[in-house]
Amino acid sequence: MRHIIPLFLFAAVFISCKKDIKTGDNYSFYHWSTTYHPTEKTDQLIKDGGTYKEYVRFFDLVVDQRANSVFPIATIQFDEELQIIAQEIIPVVYIRNEVFLHKDAGRKNLNKLAKNTAEKIKRIQNKHLTGKVAVKQIQIDCDWTDRTKTNFFNFLRILKKEMPGYVISSTLRLHQVKFKERTGVPPVDRVVLMVYNVGDLGDVEEVNSIISNEVTAQYLEQLEDYPLPYDVALPLFEWGVLYRDGKLKGLIRDLTPSLMESAFAKAGKENSYKATSDSYINGIFIYKGDDLRVETVNKEKLQELSSLIKKASGSNADYETIFYHINSPLTLKFSSDELSSFAQ
Repeated sequence: MRHIIPLFLFAAVFISCKKDIKTGDNYSFYHWSTTYHPTEKTDQLIKDGGTYKEYVRFFDLVVDQRANSVFPIATIQFDEELQIIAQEIIPVVYIRNEVFLHKDAGRKNLNKLAKNTAEKIKRIQNKHLTGKVAVKQIQIDCDWTDRTKTNFFNFLRILKKEMPGYVISSTLRLHQVKFKERTGVPPVDRVVLMVYNVGDLGDVEEVNSIISNEVTAQYLEQLEDYPLPYDVALPLFEWGVLYRDGKLKGLIRDLTPSLMESAFAKAGKENSYKATSDSYINGIFIYKGDDLRVETVNKEKLQELSSLIKKASGSNADYETIFYHINSPLTLKFSSDELSSFAQ
């Protein structure tokens, strides 16, 4: 607890000095880049959001196939020269589901895995954030399944013991709300419901895998009765989904109009394109004849999704809206008033 008390005191003083904290429909952001380098634009997004909170991915845990062990990758790098506008940062650790099928997450090794995770979070916090910003909550992002549920839940229990004084949260998918009796309820203080990536990426006939309000509506009937406090994450990103011979080959991010014009031509459906030549775009090899589906999120779909969540949550709902993510160029296409209208 020694490292937490000063942060709480610091946060209380720091917050009391802020005169421009917004009231009403506030919102926060995920930060998913591996470099924490705030800009004037991202600082303004944090200010406009009103919560002055930012959910920052600290690192991922994956299975290193060569070493046959669980290993952290994509560790966040902080720009030490810049001031942090956020008043609270929530470290997020993304853990691939395969980790909890590995021997390093088995009964004998789970304590070590949780302890190492806690220690790495604390090292990053102590080096870059202590004395600058409050850290009260730790979030674990993992799409657990029936096969990994036991190990994942035990990991969360151990992590909570390793990090006393912190709120421990985890992400939650729509099917884990509707079928909570089968999937289980994670042993955490609160959850964040991710209401995006609801479609089938592997299906070349899919219309938009990021957002489908028709699909989402089928899973919200029991949301109001979920036994843990929850927040809601809404999508603010876009990508290109690449197929070759009808099979998924990868995701292309940061597609610009010039890149699209240089490598693809319009084909068939509204958001479908065909590669006109061999090329290499943002780390992905493109072959002539490949199919591309461009998926994005617009104001109308987000407004409809927000309304679905609000209705399903009931009149006494008190959840935070978190947009994924602040590093997306799409985020800058929405005004603060529009983002506020999507929030709880």
